[in-house]
Amino acid sequence: MNSLRLRLLAALLGVGVVAFAAALATALWVSRDRVEAQMASQAQSIALSLTVALTAGGEPALQNAESLVEPVFDQSYLRRIEVRDAKGAVIAARQAPARLAGGAPQWFSELLPLAAGAQSADIMHGWRIAGSVVVEPHPHWAQLQLWAVAETLALWMGGGLAVASVLGLMALRWGLRPLRRVQRSAVAAASRKFVPIDETRMPVELQPLVGAFNRMLTAMAGALESEAGRAAQFRDQALVDELTGLPNRRGFRAALEARIEAGTRSGWLALLRVEGLEDLNHLYGREAVDDLLTESAGFMAAIDAVELCGRVEGACFALLFDADEYTTHDALKALLARLNSLAAAAGAGQAYAWRAGAADFAGDGDAAHWLAAADRALHQWRIESGAAPVLAHARAGEAGGGSLRTQVRELIGAGRIAFAEQTTRALDGDHIGAPLHVELRAALDDGQRLIRAAEYIAYASETRVSAALDGACLMRALEHAKARRDGIATVVNVGAATLTDPDIQRWLRGYRHDPRVGTLVLEFPESALLGDPDAAEAFAHQAQANGLALGIKHFGLHANALTLLRRLRPAHVKFSVTLTREALLNPDSGAYVSSLAGIASALSITPMAVAVEHAETLTGLYALGIRAVQGEAVSAEQVPASGSSGR
Repeated sequence: MNSLRLRLLAALLGVGVVAFAAALATALWVSRDRVEAQMASQAQSIALSLTVALTAGGEPALQNAESLVEPVFDQSYLRRIEVRDAKGAVIAARQAPARLAGGAPQWFSELLPLAAGAQSADIMHGWRIAGSVVVEPHPHWAQLQLWAVAETLALWMGGGLAVASVLGLMALRWGLRPLRRVQRSAVAAASRKFVPIDETRMPVELQPLVGAFNRMLTAMAGALESEAGRAAQFRDQALVDELTGLPNRRGFRAALEARIEAGTRSGWLALLRVEGLEDLNHLYGREAVDDLLTESAGFMAAIDAVELCGRVEGACFALLFDADEYTTHDALKALLARLNSLAAAAGAGQAYAWRAGAADFAGDGDAAHWLAAADRALHQWRIESGAAPVLAHARAGEAGGGSLRTQVRELIGAGRIAFAEQTTRALDGDHIGAPLHVELRAALDDGQRLIRAAEYIAYASETRVSAALDGACLMRALEHAKARRDGIATVVNVGAATLTDPDIQRWLRGYRHDPRVGTLVLEFPESALLGDPDAAEAFAHQAQANGLALGIKHFGLHANALTLLRRLRPAHVKFSVTLTREALLNPDSGAYVSSLAGIASALSITPMAVAVEHAETLTGLYALGIRAVQGEAVSAEQVPASGSSGR
């Protein structure tokens, strides 16, 4: 019995039962004494009455004793009447059985025995004793009376005990309200909502406890804020350029990779390089160069069409334009004109100090290939082109892309979805633990081959198509989990459209958790959740109330990633592959990842690493605070055969 409420309630009921039993016993014992006195008095009165009746004529009429004893015995509650002469011989007698039918229960009679005893009176003739009368009362009727009294007392006292128990329970609930306030504050603190309790409204006995609790809350809030500040500081050191405040090469590449993995592969990636910085540094000093780079970075970040902006090298900047070719060309041309004017004002001594090259995305490439394509475009710039940037097209043809787009939409509409599976396992040092969940990665099955996400996601990124894909994946994932029936959680990758799609919202409100199937975890990219954090929070609360859980992938790339942990309380976070790989090589990145992982663990959120290919890295990942891993090093991905999907 670990509940204080149950202990107090048990104590209250125990005291009430003991008091009830004591009061009942006292009342019965007092009643018994009174009944015994009444029985003795009645027997004595009957004996005296008989002696008077036997001597009514002056002479003792013992021959009439039989006629007098008979009616008295029949009309009284007696066990025995005897009339004796002077020599002790019995002249008349009547006697009843020791136990009569319909009396009080035997155990009650034995518990409260009545001992009134026989009463006697002498028959006098002058000063001479002519005989005697002995009258013994029968306890049957008295015990029956006591039993009725006991039943009445038990009924009323039991009712009184029940009423007292209800009132006591209400008083107990009222008395424990201060402790419930402490409990609510502790639950809020577990959710990182540190709300101190007003000590003046607490009972005097609890004020020292509440004061200590408030001091603990203040210390925890300060520690968490300090840790969040350290995480932001480590992030700045690892991913942010100190001079311009833009992402450095690691930060820009990580954000670009996350964007590609999330399926957003449109736009133009531009590299801009400024020449003559060394000469400018020698002529005017380092401060002039820093001012030039800082002002130039401000111009770049202010362009509306720029999605990502970073300083990838000392004199080289990268910009990702979310626009078509002509808009990108015009924006770059105008930017180059402003940057060249700024460089000339700083004394760079060149007519065109800045040069630029851009490339669109190749359908089968990654961030490294895209950066390489932009770099090749940058090297195609010639002095005679002046302020005109160089734009290079990707290798993929539009005809093939259009055909694949149509096929992808048809397969999504037909529900031709197959799942590749990969298990995530717990990590303890360099040891792999039990499986935590099975991640399902959707592929489209055209009957002859599987079209993986890297190939089709760019064509499924429209809101309606993406929501249809996510809804179909959720339905098929539930079927998959029910068929598996191992109780292990199932992770399904979904996108931003899931947060607001009305069909998925209706499905979410009607979902009910089945323990035999295991928990269904909806995993969102970090960028999708940060795009609409209010919708994400509302979705998370509804999902968690219905037994679903949330996960975050590509975690740690944005400065406000910590707000997602506090607002959404996901079951796990999967760090960006770029971050974890860089963290194993670079101390600054390692400190940033370690800080984020520590905060996640403190919030009971499992920090995970993905794409772990070598077992040698497990110890290093554990040292960073990673507590679960996914990848070829722990569990290979299982890809279904084409044609295995159903409608």
